[in-house]
Amino acid sequence: MEIVTHGEMNPTEIAVSDAVSVRVRAPGIPIRWSTVEAVPELAGAAAADDGGWGEAIAANDLEPAGAVEALPLAEEAAPVPMLATAESDDAQVELRAVPLPGEGLLVMVENNGVVQWYLPANSPQALSVPMGVAPGEQDELRFLIPRSTLSQPTLPGFGGAIGGAIVRFFRFKLIQELIDAPMTAVLSWIAEKVERRTKEEGFRYFDRDRDFPLVPQQELQAMSGQRVLLLTHGIFSSLRGAFAGFADPGNALMQHLRGVYGNNIIGWDHWTVARTPLENAEALLGALPPNIQPDIVCHSRGALVTRAMLEHPSLAVRRQSRFASVGKAIFVAGANQGSALGNFRNLNRLLNIYSAVGSIPILGAAGVVLKVIVGLLRVFAHVGTNLPSIEALSPDLDKNEFLRDLNTELMTPTGEIVVVHANYDPSQGPLAAFLDLNVDVIFGAANDMVVPFAGAEVFDKWQQVATNFRFGTASQTQSVVMHTNFFFQPGVQDLLRQELV
Repeated sequence: MEIVTHGEMNPTEIAVSDAVSVRVRAPGIPIRWSTVEAVPELAGAAAADDGGWGEAIAANDLEPAGAVEALPLAEEAAPVPMLATAESDDAQVELRAVPLPGEGLLVMVENNGVVQWYLPANSPQALSVPMGVAPGEQDELRFLIPRSTLSQPTLPGFGGAIGGAIVRFFRFKLIQELIDAPMTAVLSWIAEKVERRTKEEGFRYFDRDRDFPLVPQQELQAMSGQRVLLLTHGIFSSLRGAFAGFADPGNALMQHLRGVYGNNIIGWDHWTVARTPLENAEALLGALPPNIQPDIVCHSRGALVTRAMLEHPSLAVRRQSRFASVGKAIFVAGANQGSALGNFRNLNRLLNIYSAVGSIPILGAAGVVLKVIVGLLRVFAHVGTNLPSIEALSPDLDKNEFLRDLNTELMTPTGEIVVVHANYDPSQGPLAAFLDLNVDVIFGAANDMVVPFAGAEVFDKWQQVATNFRFGTASQTQSVVMHTNFFFQPGVQDLLRQELV
């Protein structure tokens, strides 16, 4: 089957499969839609921390419900109205689909190996229809897909694919315990069904040769009175993935750190969705032995965990029982003042930034755990609200009490604060060809795709940044260093060698 829609305002029905009925509307955008008889294998997502997309989909009980190929054609010359979404410069394509009774749907778009996911724009209202309602009586789910996500890449080295993007539909059984459930129940479900399946929380040795083993309690207690390097990873990540850039035992930085700390290089491997940064910090301090002499390297959301450990008033007594002061605290791409992606309206974009990174090995991946991303998509298809762990990332001080508490006058003695951050321009890199992220529109300021450039160097009025290492400036972008590949940069590795002595 092949159908060409010519940018009409009215929806056109497309035969996808017996399991899903789809109507498309793409005003102003001619598109050729083709039936996919033999759906190609999913991209391996070689940069991801826990296998490919196929494994993540199976682990979260998503079932393929059909696929179609979409290829935008040459645009009409005459100006016509197009669908749009807030904070986006891209035109949108609308897919309307009716799930089977008692089921929901998610849409995946794979374009030249890069994967993006889309939640229903009208979720969870359509999913809250009582079970057993006939398909013709149930509201359609509406998916808005950016035109750029369907278009063929044009950048050198990232193009050459034949045909269009593959639009896949995945069905899943509605989980009644998530629909209209209190937040505590939702978080408990995420903890048990999503994050616990990917990792056990605790301190791990940063030792790739031994597969980053958990630190036995007696060995952890033996670090009392000793110098320790503490690593703290970011959202959707892990110890092994976030710091993979220097994990090779033969790496010059790794060898240097072994000479300084010996085996006392450990990381707090923790859940980043079922727990807030404050809860992560409380658990971290609770597990630390007393009287250690820590240096800290943190990345992304790990900066908020670190700041909470060092500065949050509620943790002052516990912190003082673990260490008197910190030697060096190095914040790499730290979300010190939150991120605009922490706002509820940007949740799908937040997930898609990490989905794209997990699809492109050269971007470093930051240990992206695909199983967590797919699991959260399934949850958000049921729950029409933000999560406390994501809300803690919001830069809105009027609403984010956690961040306000960090910005008070309480300061933990720190020998030196070091900041590393970047202003990244995606239009010159591989992401530009695939994504409708519009990050500059969302942030309204310089950023590295996830955290704002300025916020990464701001703590509170008492904390002073001793060393500030920048890729680009607030007004000058660069197209090499982005949020997820800092630790692969020779300049960052050299900096850590110089600072941690």
